[in-house]
Amino acid sequence: MGVATSIAAWRNRLERSSTGTGLILVLISYTAFALHDALVKILVAHFDAPQILFMRSLTVVVLCLAIGGRSVVTRGLFSPMRNKLLVRAGLTFVAWLLYYSAGRYLGLAQMITIYFASPLIIAVMAGPLLGERVTPMRWVALGIGFVGVLLAARPHGSSPLLPAISVALAAVIWAYAMILMRQVSKELRGWDQVFVIAMLFLICCGAMMPFIWKTPDLGQLALMLGLGLLSTAAQLLLIEGVKLAQASVIAPMEFSGLLWSFVFGYLIFGDIPAVGVFLGAALILISGGMVVLTELRVGRQHRA
Repeated sequence: MGVATSIAAWRNRLERSSTGTGLILVLISYTAFALHDALVKILVAHFDAPQILFMRSLTVVVLCLAIGGRSVVTRGLFSPMRNKLLVRAGLTFVAWLLYYSAGRYLGLAQMITIYFASPLIIAVMAGPLLGERVTPMRWVALGIGFVGVLLAARPHGSSPLLPAISVALAAVIWAYAMILMRQVSKELRGWDQVFVIAMLFLICCGAMMPFIWKTPDLGQLALMLGLGLLSTAAQLLLIEGVKLAQASVIAPMEFSGLLWSFVFGYLIFGDIPAVGVFLGAALILISGGMVVLTELRVGRQHRA
């Protein structure tokens, strides 16, 4: 009996450690994504979204091949999870195009706040698609979060409605892609996934280059390469974090990127968001905090 108790205690400590590590990786990932989005907003004022995605993806592919070698090609393309991975890649491609294109018209904080419908949708999808239990309190939290998204998406002053709708649609698509990522991550390493997704982006955007290409100057080229480096690091950290913690638990950690969007938006662009964006962000943060507290309470009850 004593041995069984010791083993159970050790297993609980290991699970808590893995979950904590997963949360830290996800927090760092979304900080990188927020900086990535700030760079996108700088570039999208001068280049079409497909060209930015093309240069970003080219950098990612080169990095994957340089570090992972030919094995990233064979593992990604010949995996039993290949079809799901390709579906995830296609969905992510559409989501990024919608998101990048909206960056020309929306402030950074408003754009990212609307996009934060995504973790709320993930928490809803986690029940039927991943078999994770969604508690009544989590439903209340998600409702509060969606009200926050609606407040942030409402046009303010000269802010147009169509780009806000594009970002909201991107959030829905991204949410389902994240669910697929959790399923695919059980079989494939992070490098393999990132390579296949970047290759799909490269092929699709490459077909458009003869029609939209604009030659960047050295500074713009450096920003595009930096975008690829940030994207690679953020995706790898996110994939590894998802392996270590439940999707419904880590989804609220995406809200850390919301805080960074206000910081980067002010420091880089001098943006001061409308009152509705602040209120929406506050409700979204409250929603995320409620989900985290609910999960912690459920975890303590299970360990008791």
